Amino acid sequence: MELKKSKPLSSLIFLPLLCLISIRPFISGLAYPAFEFWYEILIIFLGILITFSIRSKNRANIYIFPILLLSAAYIISTITSPNIQNSIKETLKFISYIAIFFIVLQTDTEQKKVIIKSIVIAALIISIYSIYQYFWGYQSTMDYLKKIDSNILQASSYAKDILVDRRTIGTFPSPNILAGYLIMAFFLSLHIFFSARGLFKIFPAIIILIALIFTKSLGAWLILISGIAILFFISYENFKNRKLVIAIYFILIIFTLAFIVVNRWERLMNLENPHNSITQRLNYWRAGIAIIKDHPFLGVGPGNFQEVFLRYKVGLSTDTRYAHNIFLHLWSETGMLGFIGMLFLITTFIARYVSKSKYLFLAGLAFVLHNLIDITYFIPETGFLWWAIIGLIL
Repeated sequence: MELKKSKPLSSLIFLPLLCLISIRPFISGLAYPAFEFWYEILIIFLGILITFSIRSKNRANIYIFPILLLSAAYIISTITSPNIQNSIKETLKFISYIAIFFIVLQTDTEQKKVIIKSIVIAALIISIYSIYQYFWGYQSTMDYLKKIDSNILQASSYAKDILVDRRTIGTFPSPNILAGYLIMAFFLSLHIFFSARGLFKIFPAIIILIALIFTKSLGAWLILISGIAILFFISYENFKNRKLVIAIYFILIIFTLAFIVVNRWERLMNLENPHNSITQRLNYWRAGIAIIKDHPFLGVGPGNFQEVFLRYKVGLSTDTRYAHNIFLHLWSETGMLGFIGMLFLITTFIARYVSKSKYLFLAGLAFVLHNLIDITYFIPETGFLWWAIIGLIL
């Protein structure tokens, strides 16, 4: 059955939505928990406002079943949670994700274009700030810390990793989280570039890519290469100068791998280093698997991974709130039902690939791949964007 043309979402809902989407990456929920709470409440309120106007012609029904599974998992595991306050907070975040999805889903084609442009503009601003950080922004912070304690930059692994090794964080808590956000923004900027006229449209993509490189996030770089490889595969038939495209792609791979080796050699090769990112993740995954073995059906409750992590901690791994794998984390916290729901949601997203939305699809897919080794789904500044992308594609 052919879908009818979408009607625009009421400006009384769309304009607040646009504002909320635009400011989301600029304010960290970890630094400003009160903002986080009221932001989620406003998004949920907007979601409630459109509940009675959801139009059946939208194909949200393909996601209804996995969303219901995830919702049931959150509710059941919250009821049985040993720390119900943590679980309610995490469940509220999940509800705000669903609200973002359903609100964006109700927008028409032109409104979706405006949303994409707003996301890219926000990412461009953050990228410019991140590049400034890399070259000039950290010096005053380092001078101030040295006045307080001359050894603090070497004693604090976080300060050394960010300030001494110069890894941009923008407005995010860590370089890896910023990188996860910029990967999505990069492919969204390509969507704008290839759907509009004018060479200046490539400017956001270049700036975002530079900022992404300056995060020095190994996982993000590898996901970027994978995303570009997938883009090449699904677009191969459309290329006119295929040999040139292949050459450019391999040059990009060589450049990126060389950059990784030069900048991350110590972390990659020294597996005895407790801060080695590969060793850390392996230990986190082992702890996550151990938690799942002891709590396979109901999990330990949303938001409670950190509460039990110390009992399952492996080796010299640092404390963490997350398992650094979306499936392990959801299963350990929300049980088997949460794992199945997320698996169903992601496979549905991949199965619904449409060539006309390939850059949106790649933005969402890159996010999924990144969350096999990182935590950006559980950080609202980035997790909200993935749910918005699903709504934009539909």
